Amino acid sequence: MNKKKVICIAIYAFLALMTVLSVVQGVRNALHFSQDFQWDAAKALAMKIDPYTESLSPTGALERDGIREFYEAFEAIDAPQKMEANQFPSLLFELFPLTVLPYGTAKVLWLIMNLLWTVLIILLLRKTFLKNTDTDLFRMLSLLMVAGTPWRNQIGVGQHTLFSFAFFLLAVWISEKDGKESGAVNIILSGICLSVSYFKYTLTAPIALYFIYKRKWKEFIISVIPHIVGTFMASVWLHEPFMDMIIKPLKVSAALTGEGSIDVGALTGGASWSVLITLALMIILLGAVFAVPEGMDGEVFSLLLLVSLVMTYHRSYDYFVLNAAAAGVLALRKLASEGIEKALSDRLVLLYGVVLFWFGFGMRVLSENDKALMIASVLYYGYLVIYLAVFIYRMVEIRRERKAA
Repeated sequence: MNKKKVICIAIYAFLALMTVLSVVQGVRNALHFSQDFQWDAAKALAMKIDPYTESLSPTGALERDGIREFYEAFEAIDAPQKMEANQFPSLLFELFPLTVLPYGTAKVLWLIMNLLWTVLIILLLRKTFLKNTDTDLFRMLSLLMVAGTPWRNQIGVGQHTLFSFAFFLLAVWISEKDGKESGAVNIILSGICLSVSYFKYTLTAPIALYFIYKRKWKEFIISVIPHIVGTFMASVWLHEPFMDMIIKPLKVSAALTGEGSIDVGALTGGASWSVLITLALMIILLGAVFAVPEGMDGEVFSLLLLVSLVMTYHRSYDYFVLNAAAAGVLALRKLASEGIEKALSDRLVLLYGVVLFWFGFGMRVLSENDKALMIASVLYYGYLVIYLAVFIYRMVEIRRERKAA
């Protein structure tokens, strides 16, 4: 057995052990907590209680049977909760099936679903953006994702990013399937999956621009329709003005602007003008997907993913998706020519590995304190700047080559 094989087996064994420990601890945390999956907000909406009013100016309506038990369960373990309905009503409707179950049962079901979403994410990444990645490298990236602190915390607090990211990847995969006879069906299914993925819209709304880059207009338009209809239905359901069903969730979200990890809102201390930076970045991304030439799928996806994590509110548990950003860095490294581009791409690969390690394991060592977040900010934004430089260089080169041809 050669030295390379021995090293590979040793890495596999270490990552496998870390993954098992991470899964066990994540499951334990989820069974004890799992407070974030908006069961209370969806339950309130199902009971015709305005969850946004109860988030902004509580009226006492949450003391009713059927929902009071949720808050009592957390008070019993000295972890009191308050409603933070920062999802639009059309998104909360997606959780209605879970609201027919008691919170304790729904919590366990949500945990099982999050584990399934994890498996689906890995399978779909292999079929989409990481389909050409070396097998050993792909397996290591997958193990790193599950072994890392962000994934474990995502499971433990019952967040929605796994759910949303899985449906985004499902939308991409379905949209890329061939077959004229099933074309219309695939377009509709892809649009529906993309629509469902908006539950974590702070992540999936920016990366949904990938569909515009691919000029898949029908899927994108279909993805918006259910939310227009859902907002109207919520307006009728709660006897509230249509615009309130849009404005109120945004007000709840605005209160969380400064509570992220290293995003623009967190770095500005939750300043109101940080929203302008978010809007500017979204406009820039929209312009970029029109300007980028065809054939840069992985690079574009990774750029959208990387920017989405800092343009608006995100806590560190959302950064498990960084493993998927390997699509861009590997594509850029593979195509790098000699000179400046090669030098930058070499540093990009190295820095990407450092960023993955720091978010996956390093910050946990420092208990994600201010120092850990400061280091994370320097590493992440430094990586983003270099990635953007190589991305632009490659884009210009492709245009030049095609013009010359």
